Amino acid sequence: MPWPDLRTFLAALEADRDLLRIDEPIDPRYEAVALTRRSSDVEGPALLFTQMKGSEYGCVSGLFGASRRVARALGHDYPYLLRHFAELEARRLEPVTATGPAPCQEVVRQGADVDVRTLPILHHYELDAGPYVTAGLQVARDPGTGTHNVSIHRMLPLGARELTVFAPPGRHLRTIIDRTHEQGRGADIAVVIGAEPATQIASQARVPYGVDEYEVAGGLRDEPVELVRGVTVDVMVPATAEIVVEGRTVPGRLEPDGPFGEYPGTYSAAKPAPVMQVTAITSRRGALYQNTLTGVPMTENHWMMQPSATAMAYREALRITPEIHRVHVTPGGTARHHIVVSMTKRHPSEPRNVMLALLAAPLGAKLVTVVDADIDVEDPVDVEWAVNTRMQPDRDVVIVPDLYSPTLDPSAPHPRASAKMGVDATAPLGQERLMYERPRIPGFDKWSLDGYLDRAGLTR
Repeated sequence: MPWPDLRTFLAALEADRDLLRIDEPIDPRYEAVALTRRSSDVEGPALLFTQMKGSEYGCVSGLFGASRRVARALGHDYPYLLRHFAELEARRLEPVTATGPAPCQEVVRQGADVDVRTLPILHHYELDAGPYVTAGLQVARDPGTGTHNVSIHRMLPLGARELTVFAPPGRHLRTIIDRTHEQGRGADIAVVIGAEPATQIASQARVPYGVDEYEVAGGLRDEPVELVRGVTVDVMVPATAEIVVEGRTVPGRLEPDGPFGEYPGTYSAAKPAPVMQVTAITSRRGALYQNTLTGVPMTENHWMMQPSATAMAYREALRITPEIHRVHVTPGGTARHHIVVSMTKRHPSEPRNVMLALLAAPLGAKLVTVVDADIDVEDPVDVEWAVNTRMQPDRDVVIVPDLYSPTLDPSAPHPRASAKMGVDATAPLGQERLMYERPRIPGFDKWSLDGYLDRAGLTR
């Protein structure tokens, strides 16, 4: 059965001792994030702060700070998600309109009652431009088709009723904003905080522009998402969400957003971002605010996007050859920038085609390493062994300068660009390959040391 709302999921986590409830007053300025980082670094429990200083709302943080909770949210173990997320992503169910009063609109604030600063928006890192909304799902409609887009972009409060929308050019939300502004009007946006888990994870799906992430969420949870129309915007929002901040962007207005400690584990510089003027804040009674931690991997931001990034990389590699075995989007590559692919090579140049396809894909890979099918792509020692024994730099490394790259990279020569590298660490075809095989001991599986250890009283 799918989780009907965030609260039900939290209750199940607490029953399984995978959620830590902290009842002491917590400071939204660094303390909450520091505690979240402590737990995330050891894949510890999610945190529920019941008292946030200066706010009437409690705060959930680190919800997906362990891979097992991403798996729990979708009803599959995490290795299964890494291998089969593309299939789950393609199994789409259209959302339905909720009947009766929507829980997310039990409390409605408009006009002079609107103040986003009443939310316990957290300060994350010392050089950040201010406190940031990091778990809000921005929901908007394409002005031509009316199709919803659901994504996550950071937001910086500029006052009581204004937030930046850090959606860089090339991102789907920014396309919607720009297309709407070209028609001379602002884009309606609903910022959904505390949606049920599948919708949060679906926001990270690497689907083409025009695919409704609500439909992806329905497929992931095997049940349609229930939606209700916003109070002041023409956008549908999940009926059981904790908080919804409604608003409209201002055509022609951009304000600096940043620095902020982003998912590569570095700061992003201040850049101009669209501005949303808030028209309403709706919520459940006793609503919980949600924060998502990002920064040096692995954080919940990385665990959330790793299955969808893996699915996209696998899909792009399969366009080149059906002989793809495994794909791994590495933690050190921030679950985006380094892809390891194992394949059965039928032609000497196939690995080069695979690496170039992945480097050009919109995932933002900076490094692609192609290995043979006998290499475990998730074992960094095995991958490095293949690079060491099966690759010659002057022959097997491809460097492509200055490609478009939708990533945050402080080493980039200019915004959203990067040189990229591919490494062919596959062994040659034919008889020569025998020299690249691992030395094997005949009959190895017949002999065991366990009996000898037991008789000697030594631990295994």
